[in-house]
Amino acid sequence: MSAGVAAGGAHGATLPASPAIFAPPAAALPALSGVCIFPRDLVYSMQQAMEGMVPATATSRPALVTGDTEGMNDRAPLGKTERQRLIQTVVQQREVSTQRELVSALSVLGCEVTQATVSRDIRDLDLQKVRTHLGRAKYVLSSRERPKDPEQAARHVLRDFARSTSIAQQLVVVRCEIGTASTVARQIDNLNHTDVVGTLAGDDTFLVIVGDGDKAQSMKRYLDRLREA
Repeated sequence: MSAGVAAGGAHGATLPASPAIFAPPAAALPALSGVCIFPRDLVYSMQQAMEGMVPATATSRPALVTGDTEGMNDRAPLGKTERQRLIQTVVQQREVSTQRELVSALSVLGCEVTQATVSRDIRDLDLQKVRTHLGRAKYVLSSRERPKDPEQAARHVLRDFARSTSIAQQLVVVRCEIGTASTVARQIDNLNHTDVVGTLAGDDTFLVIVGDGDKAQSMKRYLDRLREA
């Protein structure tokens, strides 16, 4: 029985089921950092949680679970594969602009993870950022049909999200829209440019590390050309 039907039966209304993640029974474990914990006494679909249909009397966070929960332990950690599948479902069903928003959305679903874990998952899943029709950035699943040219991909994100570039010794400082710096930095990494030692990204700024000041000047001109193309 799906999560939506299970919840509907409990409250007298049948609700549409949404994509589900299966959490198998596991031995009782202590609370761990970076794992998803699903209470067995409360099963709701993600659609219910996002639409505010969870009863006010509920004391536990909703979970995206399906199947018979009888016999499940109070704490069933969700593995990396299941967590990443949940992330894919979230970004398909709602607009998520930043890692913090994604952490919050997962928390609503009973999946407690750190922003560092979410950052690694985004990289593993190769989630991309695009503009909505209102001009807001959001994560989307990778498209197999997107251009494979790394420079074209870098040009696209620089044009959409980068706001300025500057130099500090052997560093090129790139300021971006809030929540997009890591996305742009990843595409710079993918260029495999011979002058780039590495990148370091924050929330709205990332650094391109090169060997010396002359290379920094050259890299800034290169990034500016891509951004303005």
